[in-house]
Amino acid sequence: LAPALPDVPIIASAHPSPMSADRGFFGSKPFSRANEFLYELGADPINWSLT
Repeated sequence: LAPALPDVPIIASAHPSPMSADRGFFGSKPFSRANEFLYELGADPINWSLT
């Protein structure tokens, strides 16, 4: 899908299941990266502790 949406920010990482969390999810910071994209767009960040 990424090639079809070249101007859309894409965050990719491993699924955070117990079996694969240490294979790319830990340290990938997908939630803070999402907030960085929102900040760059002038939008409010998401408070992930509430979701």
